[in-house]
Amino acid sequence: MKVIYFFKHLGALLLFVMLQVFVFGRINLFGYAMPLFYLWMILHMDSGMSKSSVLLWSFFLGLSVDVFTATPGLNAAAATLTGFLQPVAMNISTRVDSHDILRPSCNSMGWRCFMLYSMSLILIHSLAYFFLRGMPGQNAGMMATGIIGSSVITFTLVFCIDLAFSEKKKNLQA
Repeated sequence: MKVIYFFKHLGALLLFVMLQVFVFGRINLFGYAMPLFYLWMILHMDSGMSKSSVLLWSFFLGLSVDVFTATPGLNAAAATLTGFLQPVAMNISTRVDSHDILRPSCNSMGWRCFMLYSMSLILIHSLAYFFLRGMPGQNAGMMATGIIGSSVITFTLVFCIDLAFSEKKKNLQA
């Protein structure tokens, strides 16, 4: 059973890296804001995964994006931090029973809890990414524009796609 989950996660990792590199990586609004769509994979890791698994998948996801975008370790560091905080954010934004496995989405958490959960992790990721990227003396205003713009774009994209898939799933069950 664990082998099936490994290959599902590996396929998802490859899909999200390719989408980020070839589709979303080419979008750069106002020269600062870019959608960080690959975070969707980290956001949707279920509560049944061990913390070390979440950290490893997050690190390799960020590292894979770094390899294709020539950003030495920026995405890996920010994604690892996001993966480290993902279980904490899930526990804060919703009550998870130790016996239940929760896969974060609008459907399973409710849209308010999912908004709190996803926006907090997206904002933390953007803060880490742009802080590391702009360390050698970038203008604070430009950095803030990148953080806020990327967070808003990423959140909007993640939330809309999650709603679309959640609605599709509800309609199929009815």
